[in-house]
Amino acid sequence: MEKKLFQLILPLLLIGFSVFPKQADAQNRFDALRFSTQLPAGDAATLFSGGATAATYTGFGASILNPATLGLAQHSEFHLGIGMRDVSESAVYLNRRSNYDDAQTSFTNAGFVYAVPTVQGSLVVGFGYSQLADFNRAYRLSAFNPRSSITDMFFDNSFYFNTAFNAFAIEEDDFGQFPIFRDDFSAPFRGINQAATVRESGQLGEFSAAIATEFVQNLFVGASLGIPVGSYTYRRNFLERDNEGLYGAIDTIIDGEPFTIPAPAGVILQERINADIIGFSARFGMIYRAIPNLQFGLSYSLPTTLNIDESYSVFIQTEYENGSAENAQLRGETSYKVKLPARLTAGFATTGLPVNISFAAERVSNSRIQFRDFDDLGFEVQENELMSEDFRDVFNLRFGASLNLTEAVVPTIGYAYLPAVSRQSGNARQLLSAGISIGVNQGLRLDAGLQYMFFNDDQIVYEFYDYQADDGRFAAETIRTSVDRFHAVIGISYRF
Repeated sequence: MEKKLFQLILPLLLIGFSVFPKQADAQNRFDALRFSTQLPAGDAATLFSGGATAATYTGFGASILNPATLGLAQHSEFHLGIGMRDVSESAVYLNRRSNYDDAQTSFTNAGFVYAVPTVQGSLVVGFGYSQLADFNRAYRLSAFNPRSSITDMFFDNSFYFNTAFNAFAIEEDDFGQFPIFRDDFSAPFRGINQAATVRESGQLGEFSAAIATEFVQNLFVGASLGIPVGSYTYRRNFLERDNEGLYGAIDTIIDGEPFTIPAPAGVILQERINADIIGFSARFGMIYRAIPNLQFGLSYSLPTTLNIDESYSVFIQTEYENGSAENAQLRGETSYKVKLPARLTAGFATTGLPVNISFAAERVSNSRIQFRDFDDLGFEVQENELMSEDFRDVFNLRFGASLNLTEAVVPTIGYAYLPAVSRQSGNARQLLSAGISIGVNQGLRLDAGLQYMFFNDDQIVYEFYDYQADDGRFAAETIRTSVDRFHAVIGISYRF
């Protein structure tokens, strides 16, 4: 088989945006939202208190929400923790359910807090690393598709077209170009078996330094500077196979001569994305102790800009019934920035009681998330307008409660509610947490806890022109997943 040296202009272009895909062809507003979302995390004690640390000190990780909490530290301390994450997803695609899971282990936190000796009041400094979010996702699909093939997406998408053309997933004869499984656009689609796995992983954390003091009696103020750093990976393996033998050899004419294209057996798509993330953050806060057992906190995080460096690859292979195969690959790199929104947090906490509670409400201005420094200015403007229209400004709610009958054993529970951000395809996330802090001796404590997050999610697998309807509009193959994520954290802290 020999390809012509020229290509015809694409008959169709993919519409300018999609509901919630993560494809290698372009960034979209949900990439920006992914990097903006922060989960209740940090050190173990902060995590299993639901992250409700606007007005209470649980460790260095509490300073991520309000740096003034360090002013409440009564001892110098060092802490260290690791986390094990497991995500399980039940996905429904074309009325077929598939289950898939993935596990990751990572370093979650390390911090040093030094309480400077003072005659009165407090002066505390600290520095360390705290996990802000993780990107673990994993789902699988398997079904017979009677409506479309992923090669339709190749044909209608300028990013994939050349690679698919060179891999013969898009063919060309004297009459034009066509996807390998749709040689006659006017004929009904015969269907194709599809199977895929998608895995996302990585995490975002922050190296930060903070200082807090009791500015006047019962009024604590603090500030912090940080460097958010992280990584993100995306892997999609997509297979189409003609198990029923619906597609035979294609008899056509190429360069004026009769030619037979061998019967296609299947198409393989492999996509890879690796991203490195770095930025700069700043926040300040205050805590007021109204009465000995009640404190109120307020903090403000300035807008943060993240620099994203991505590398990507796309591999496409077409296989034939005669055992032969053709493939092609695309590799590339891109860089851009994401401006994250400001965060205003207010809350309260009780202290010194047998049962202490804490609450925090975090206002996040998601409508102000923006892309910056794209090579394609038109795309950047379009996505920023979509974010402004589609993303809600929300209040994230966090609650924690601890049983403080003895210093030796302190059990804690927590809850967090993260409302849906996207008006078009958003789903709220809920997090339940529980943990225990055990005093081994006067200075050493062991912390262990578990966080459970659950939500539903709707994603686009791919978009394609609907040749059946032929009304000038694009359609989408979608998948709905139920996500269960467990995050177990083990930490140690030493007070001195």
